[in-house]
Amino acid sequence: MPLRPFLAAALAALLAACGGGGDGTAPTTPPAQAQAAFASSSAEIANPERGFYTWAADDLLQWTQADADAQSARGYRLVFAIVRLDAYRDAALPAGLLDQLEARFAIARRAGLKLVLRFVYNYPASETEYRQAQDAALERVQAHLAQLKPLLAAQADLIAFLQAGFAGAWGEWHTSSNMLVSAANRTRLRDALLAALPPGQFLQLRYPGHLMAWSAAVPAWQDGSPASRLGLHNDCFLASETDVGTYSDDAATRRAQRAYVAGLAQVAPFGGETCNPADEPGAQPRSSCADILAEGRQFALSYLNDDYYRTLFHARWQSDGCLAELRRRMGYRFEWVALQHDAELGAGASGRVVLTVRNSGWARAWHARAPELWLLPRGGGTRLELPLPGIDTRDWRPDAEQRLEASFVLPPGTPAGSYDVLLALPDASPRLRADPRYSVRPANAEDSARGQGWDGSLGAFRTGTTLSVRP
Repeated sequence: MPLRPFLAAALAALLAACGGGGDGTAPTTPPAQAQAAFASSSAEIANPERGFYTWAADDLLQWTQADADAQSARGYRLVFAIVRLDAYRDAALPAGLLDQLEARFAIARRAGLKLVLRFVYNYPASETEYRQAQDAALERVQAHLAQLKPLLAAQADLIAFLQAGFAGAWGEWHTSSNMLVSAANRTRLRDALLAALPPGQFLQLRYPGHLMAWSAAVPAWQDGSPASRLGLHNDCFLASETDVGTYSDDAATRRAQRAYVAGLAQVAPFGGETCNPADEPGAQPRSSCADILAEGRQFALSYLNDDYYRTLFHARWQSDGCLAELRRRMGYRFEWVALQHDAELGAGASGRVVLTVRNSGWARAWHARAPELWLLPRGGGTRLELPLPGIDTRDWRPDAEQRLEASFVLPPGTPAGSYDVLLALPDASPRLRADPRYSVRPANAEDSARGQGWDGSLGAFRTGTTLSVRP
């Protein structure tokens, strides 16, 4: 090769490696980056749609604002809401009842709470009375669901989970006085419930056998099938070998059911309560810390009743030293690990964010929510709330760490100056996003020396980094 072309080729390669070209353009300099690393925290953190729940009342219509405010002050973010429809087994729901239900959702909204909701036609006072419990005919249930559909749509942002209810004693889909859980009728009831629920909402059933009859294989995450919207609530979790009738008496069938539920819990929510094992002869409850920590993880436990059955379960978890870990691990638990973003931009320009996040909880977040970059002008002024498109917390799997990249755009006309950078996870609902009680607080330690910590007045985490906006 002649020397001149060889030198020209070598020079072009060198310029390209340095960011310039052979056409005389100057080498480009990568934009300056701001970076931060974050430490995790072992604190118990109250976050929406997860954790221990308490009861609103024996009937949601008896719930008062004082009750709700006290529950919120005690750190609850979930309330179990039984709606009694006993008086309407043979009648349409009156407008006054629907108005009262609207008022109860307003109570929850003012208190910063969300509901685990179940409609029932009876609530037997003892285990010996349940066989005489009465429910409604299928046509009546379908008509009631049609009446409730607008309410469920209007209040969807406050419904953490809907349990199927309606059929049988306590709405638990057994001992139905109107054959609501025959194979044909329970499918019709399932379809009516799913039709009444807004898209994206999950329905929880009581028995794995019903779920497996509808879908022999565990559905895939968000595959669009009815089965992918159905989870399980186990109201005798850990109580006996069969969880007092939740699973089959047959050992092989029971193993298959438990495996199915464990798989389903990765694509739809699992929660419930413990119960009195005396309801099953010879029951051997699994009440140790080893039991709850293993099965909490296995079944991706999102929530649990804090009021029942405490003596055997909660008290032992407390005495054996795992109750605090249980409180931390139920549901999702997000931790910021590291952040990188452009340190300087002009108004109207786009920037990049690289965010590493860990979910150290047992479950997914079940409702859509996306992180945002918030910029607070250091000299005072309007906060900028910048979405990070393409990121959804529902994809943050439990016991996993992810590195995420996203772009953002500074609005044209953004005033020049220095801005503190915060990360926020507000509720997706326009009615809730400004309420910090509905924002997710990450499980990160406060570090005042680095300017890192939770801002409870805003519902966002101060990262300790800044972004300069050029004039």
